[in-house]
Amino acid sequence: MSELPAALEQAIEWHARQASGQFTEGERQAFECWLAADQSHVAAWNGLRSRLDQTFSHLSGSRARQVLITGTSRRHLLRGALAVGGCALAARLVTWPGMPLDRLTADITTANAQRQTFVLADGSSLTLNAESAIDVNFTAGMRTVRLLRGSLMASIESQDRPFQLVCKDGSAQLASGRCLLSQYQDHAQFWLKTGTAQLRSQRQALALTNGQGARLDALGLHPLPVSPTDPGAWVRGLLEVSDQSLGQVIDSLRPYRRGVLQVSDAAASLRISGVFNLDNSDQALAALKDILPLRIDHYWGLWTRIDRV
Repeated sequence: MSELPAALEQAIEWHARQASGQFTEGERQAFECWLAADQSHVAAWNGLRSRLDQTFSHLSGSRARQVLITGTSRRHLLRGALAVGGCALAARLVTWPGMPLDRLTADITTANAQRQTFVLADGSSLTLNAESAIDVNFTAGMRTVRLLRGSLMASIESQDRPFQLVCKDGSAQLASGRCLLSQYQDHAQFWLKTGTAQLRSQRQALALTNGQGARLDALGLHPLPVSPTDPGAWVRGLLEVSDQSLGQVIDSLRPYRRGVLQVSDAAASLRISGVFNLDNSDQALAALKDILPLRIDHYWGLWTRIDRV
């Protein structure tokens, strides 16, 4: 069965908790916060409710309640109903902003808190960060990997065919070498570890050599200063930051944490430097709280909110 979008998985969990008969006032407040946090949560919740209404409308009220009454079996039933009859629902959900269509259609994906290395047909290897997605297309004249979301580290084997990494706002072409590409909401970053690379956007071209990097966005290509930290430290399970906003740090932690991780605007603007453990987000959050004036509230393992004290 295909993995469901994260927002839809969370909606299923909330629906199961509400139907358990033990939904507390605190959980209700956490649910309202989750619903208000992102448009994709509203889309997932409304779509799930609509699908359930269609699926069980032929049952009497008592029979429907009997079928949909308990926790684990209910979750399996919801996922099954969506898998069997939910193609139209899925199509509607993934067209909403923020819904990860690429997680359903990409050639290769990684899950939450999962890093994985893949060896391609040409012997090149790609290490994907958590919650990343790529498409792979090798032809007689070109080897192309398109990064749809997340980050990748590429070790490219030399061949007659060039190797091309493509992102939303441009591409990087190499004959061989090692490089890093990360896709963010409004831009991408490319760092060259070894070799030479040619970056292209619609209007520009930029040549890079060892250790150089660039930002790719809707306005073009922008060389980056030498990074004082290792932007590829995530391969080792680490997040290295130097004078970054807390908002950027939290963005890097989200693919490693289940549920909703929310940071207020006031807290997000705080600056921080340090090294944090991606594989233990609780430890990373505790370290952030030790360094910065933060209040961190947790709700039943599904919701974490960070505010400035």
